[in-house]
Amino acid sequence: MPTITQSMGFKALLAGSAAAIALAVAATGAVGQEQPVKGGKLTVHINRDIGGFDHIKVPQGGMGRFQVLNAVHDKLFEKDADGKIVPKLAVKATAADDFKRWRVELRKGVKFAPHAANPAEELTSQAYVHHWNRLLGSSLAGRFRAQLGSNLQKVVAIDKHTVEFQFGEPNLAFRDVMADGGIYVWFTNAPSFARKFQEDPNYNRMSAGAGPYMVKEWVPGKGVTLVKNPNYWDPGSQHLDEIFYRITTGPETAAAWNAFAAGDLDVMWSLNGSGLARARKEGDKFNIANGTRGQLHFSINFQASHAPLEDVRVRRALSHAIDRKAIIRIVGRNSPIFADQSFPPGSPWHCEGIAYPEFNVEKAKALLADFGKPVPKIEIWTLNIPSFRKTIEIIQAMWKKVGVESEIKVGGRGPTGVVFKIVKGETPAWMNPRGPLIHPTVFNMDLHSKHKNNIWRVNSPKLDAAIAKVKAARGDAEVKAAHCAFEKAKTEVVAYMPFQYAPAAMMAQKHVGGVRTPNDANLGYHRLWRKK
Repeated sequence: MPTITQSMGFKALLAGSAAAIALAVAATGAVGQEQPVKGGKLTVHINRDIGGFDHIKVPQGGMGRFQVLNAVHDKLFEKDADGKIVPKLAVKATAADDFKRWRVELRKGVKFAPHAANPAEELTSQAYVHHWNRLLGSSLAGRFRAQLGSNLQKVVAIDKHTVEFQFGEPNLAFRDVMADGGIYVWFTNAPSFARKFQEDPNYNRMSAGAGPYMVKEWVPGKGVTLVKNPNYWDPGSQHLDEIFYRITTGPETAAAWNAFAAGDLDVMWSLNGSGLARARKEGDKFNIANGTRGQLHFSINFQASHAPLEDVRVRRALSHAIDRKAIIRIVGRNSPIFADQSFPPGSPWHCEGIAYPEFNVEKAKALLADFGKPVPKIEIWTLNIPSFRKTIEIIQAMWKKVGVESEIKVGGRGPTGVVFKIVKGETPAWMNPRGPLIHPTVFNMDLHSKHKNNIWRVNSPKLDAAIAKVKAARGDAEVKAAHCAFEKAKTEVVAYMPFQYAPAAMMAQKHVGGVRTPNDANLGYHRLWRKK
């Protein structure tokens, strides 16, 4: 587990052992541990267009966009195959002032990809100062701050290769945030390039990152072609000459699968299990690695402002009535990993002995009998996604077996469909993804009874006390102990019940090397190679 170093001043920190605060590079963990091969091209799958490279024009993520941005821009840190944080563009991150200030030491000698303003521009602290000044000076500053898990106030250059992030409150999660492949705000262009072109109407189509690859061509609706960045600091990790991120829309079992099965795609992902199920039927024809997107789990949620869900006996009864493993088996085709808490097995924040109400029809009936009142028909909402609709149809049938009727309500994919209704308190029960699962101090703090984003409307002194202990914790061991106590409290209060982690499988042809089990939204297509 990465160690977070705390100090009230930087001098004491910098005088300490570098080994205690530096992050070590770990093994790649690739399937089969093959030796990388240099050269060649791969065609890989993304499911929609990336939208562009300017976060102000495209203030959102998306799995396909994550893959391209990680390859073109790189991150300060990233997660290895075991989920450990390892250095990339930065080599050290040090906290002070009770985690309100973080100093990040950049790797020396890093250069951006060649660009019109400067073909060999060095990465310095000014790149991040310019980048964050631009983001925080935009109308979307609140959205960008929210991704960092705390109130970022200012970014300053301490020296040429040291940049300081200053927060308005403690941010123990910051190093994890810097390493998470699904947080797109880190990807910065070379500052001289940005200053020259950021007012250009075509800036969203342009990039000059410090990652291992650079954009050769982007054809909206078709795909993005990347080639090696000749200035990259670690040429040994640049295996491929070229990567084509081919946009293939539609269900996994349609165009994308057909292209993959025909060999027109070298690599594809499976995010709902349907493509993975087909690949598994082919025996050992393909290289398959089944994991998670890291940031999310799917859950059934209860809004306590709706009678009779304010009574924990009813929430527990409805939870006991749901066979979550059957849902995974039927809807997910056995591909998702069962979730009984926030962080998945293998995560340093996974807790032993945590269990939400198990599937037990008799316990459900007994709790409803103890409640002693008729349970009115319950609305259960979902986004308009086929797998989500199928999930709540199964839940509806399971609740009926314990005598509870429900009505399915289907909204749209975006906030106008369901999210606004959830926030307004108009959804007694609903199914949706929960996240991001980055660090215990930034996940589920909104379950506090006084939190403005307590969408469950739960008022629980037990949860409030547990959250206070998480916020007061310092150091990994103390944070984990407080987090696990909070997880236990959640299983007793049952504001929601998780049933699976967001699946992510990578499926590759046999000639593709470097395939590793996903544990992050960045699947790492750019780390692969083509075998001879």
